Amino acid sequence: MKQTTDRIPETSDAAPDIIVITGLSGSGMSSATNAFEDLGYFCVDNLPITMLPTFARLVKAGTNEQGIERAALVIDIREGTFLADFGKQLAALRAAGLVVYVLFLEASDDVLQHRFSETRRPHP
Repeated sequence: MKQTTDRIPETSDAAPDIIVITGLSGSGMSSATNAFEDLGYFCVDNLPITMLPTFARLVKAGTNEQGIERAALVIDIREGTFLADFGKQLAALRAAGLVVYVLFLEASDDVLQHRFSETRRPHP
């Protein structure tokens, strides 16, 4: 497994940060979301990919007055249109001036099986 240790920069005045958290089921997306919430990010779990552009407009509007200035979103890669739509939507958000990061989480099969045995859910 490849680990990246890049630090997420502070939100700039020019554009809010949107962090898209995705990955394998059981890889720690909920834990990552909790960590970002502790850092002051507005967090949304299981945002449908079709709602990403609308949500991004709300974040961009939040830079002008009260609102969402930075957000962490969990989007399920198993969602039907994720693979077909995400690349285009990501490019459009960046072209609109938003700073967007993607955090893809994974874990070994042994770790995933152990986590699912703890939650008593069958591994998908």
